[in-house]
Amino acid sequence: MDIAIKATGGCNPAVEQAQSGISYQNVFEAIPYIMIIVDSEFRVNVLNSSAKSFFGSGTDGRSDNLWDLAPFLLDSRTSIEKTMAEAKTLVLRRIEYKGAESRFVDISVCPWPGSVGGKGAVIVIDDVTEQEKKEQYIRRSQKMDIVGTLAAGLSHDFNNVVNGIKATVDSIKFSLDNKKLAVEPLRSQVKDDLEIIEESANRGADIVEQLLSISRRKELSFAEVDLVAALRNVIKICGNTLPKTIEMIAEIRVEKAMVKASLTQLEQVLLNLCINASHAMTIMKKEEDGQGGILGVSLEKIYVGPNMCGIIPDAKEGYYWLVSVSDTGVGMNKEVMARIFDPFFTTKEKRGTGLGLSMVYNIVKEHKGFIDLFSEPGAGSVFFVFLPLAEDGGGRVL
Repeated sequence: MDIAIKATGGCNPAVEQAQSGISYQNVFEAIPYIMIIVDSEFRVNVLNSSAKSFFGSGTDGRSDNLWDLAPFLLDSRTSIEKTMAEAKTLVLRRIEYKGAESRFVDISVCPWPGSVGGKGAVIVIDDVTEQEKKEQYIRRSQKMDIVGTLAAGLSHDFNNVVNGIKATVDSIKFSLDNKKLAVEPLRSQVKDDLEIIEESANRGADIVEQLLSISRRKELSFAEVDLVAALRNVIKICGNTLPKTIEMIAEIRVEKAMVKASLTQLEQVLLNLCINASHAMTIMKKEEDGQGGILGVSLEKIYVGPNMCGIIPDAKEGYYWLVSVSDTGVGMNKEVMARIFDPFFTTKEKRGTGLGLSMVYNIVKEHKGFIDLFSEPGAGSVFFVFLPLAEDGGGRVL
C-alpha cells in the first residue's frame, strides 16, 4: 500500500518547493507512536518504524493478520470490528500487553477510507507503561493515606469491641464462680454472655473487612458493579469512622444502580470524597467556627444532553448515575476550584498529599465518567460524579 502522497498547494514557490520533498510516508515513519494500517479484512498493510520496533524486527508489515500481530486486542475485537464497520473512532485505554514483560498501551482506532474495501483503519498505539506505573504508585500511596485516616477512627470502635469481649468474659467467670446459682439460671446467663461475645467478634471481623476492602494492592478487573451496594458500604464505614460532629444524610431511592467498574477503585473514589468533605467541616475550620456539619450523599439517574456537554469539557451525551457528595464546610474560591484536581495541590495545611482528588479525577475518567463541582467560600461544596450506566451485550443500558 503506497501512502507516499506528495504535499502540494500554496502560492509561494519556495514553500511549494520545500513541501514537494516531504511525503506522508516520511511523516508516518517519523511519528513516535506505534501506527498500523489495516484493510477491511483486518490484514496489516503498513507498519511504521515504531510499530516494527515494538512488535519485533522480523515483522515485515504486510499480509499479517491484525489479531496474530497484536493478540492483546482480541478481548476488544467485537468493539473494533463494530467501529470499523461503522467508520467511527474508538479509544481503548490501559490495555495490558504481555510480551517479554507486561506493558500497558492506549489504543485509538480511526477510519481509513483509502484502504482496500474502503473500511480499513489506522490503529495508533501509545505505550503508557511508565505513566501507568507512576499512577499505580500514586494510587497505592493515596490508598494508604485513606487507610491511615480510617484506621484512626476505627481504632476507637475496635477498642470498644475488645473491651466488650473482656467485660463479658469477666461476667462469665463471675457466674461460674457463683456457687449459689442453679444450673439452669447459670446456663441462661452464660448463653446470653456468649451471644454478646459472638456479636462483638463479628463486629470486629466486619471492621477488618472494611479496611481490607480498600487496601487491596491488586486492582480488581472491571465488572458489573452495584453502585448502591458500594455507597452503602462506604456510608457504613464513614458512620463508624468520621467524627461524631459530622451528621450524614443519605438519599438513595433506587434499589440497584449497575455500572461497569472496579469495585475497589469505585469505593476509593467515594471514600476519598467523603473524607475530604469531613475535613472541610473539621480540621480545615478555624477553632472559633466550631467543628462539624452535614455530609450529604445522594444517587440519581440523569440524562446528560448537549447543553451540559457544552459546559463540562469531559461530558458526553448519554444516561449516567449521578453521585453527589456535599458538605457544609469551608468551601472554595474560584482559584482553588480551578486547581483542585491538580496532582500535589492541597489546601490542607496540617495534612494532605494533594494526590487524593487527582486520583479521584483519573479513576472516574478511566471509568468513562466525568466529575464536576460547585463551591462557595464559607458555604460548603458539592462534588458531582457522573458514571455511565452499564450496558448489556446489545448496547442497551441496564
